[in-house]
Amino acid sequence: MQRYHITLGASTSAGGKVISASSCCSINGIAVALEGDTLLCPACRSQGKIRIFGPRIPESWNGKQVALQDDLCVCKCTPPPRLIANQSLKCQSVGGAPADDHTATQTASAAREEMQSAALGDDAQQVALRFLDELTQAPLDAKRYRLELSDKVIEGVTDSHGYTQPITAADRSQLLAWQLLD
Repeated sequence: MQRYHITLGASTSAGGKVISASSCCSINGIAVALEGDTLLCPACRSQGKIRIFGPRIPESWNGKQVALQDDLCVCKCTPPPRLIANQSLKCQSVGGAPADDHTATQTASAAREEMQSAALGDDAQQVALRFLDELTQAPLDAKRYRLELSDKVIEGVTDSHGYTQPITAADRSQLLAWQLLD
């Protein structure tokens, strides 16, 4: 079985896109994505993270495995979407068959729990949300936004890089919805 490397801009089976690729390696000038890199999923309207899944030859950059075709997008979708390569120049030839959706769902659930625990673990840690243009992935700067939490609403204007004001782990755990107002 051939598993092609995933690069920036690659798709998912749910119509999502890889929006970050943190390796120093590129294929035809396009950066290769690694486990933990970010995807946008239009099906569930959330950001996801790449989770390695299935047979592979160990290949890492900065301690993280390269993303391959049929790895998972861990977002809110069940079963998790699979990554689809947008290049056919570099691949790994591995034995075995791709795992089924049940195994993929279990792997994604475990990954979601790990990410949530990490995000909620340090209440002092603050994280800003980032708004990007759906087509170009350019930051949406100077845009009014609303973050709806279970007990309050936070409104503001994105900075020059498309980021909201930082929110705490306690606020993140109560985040229900976010939207641009302009």
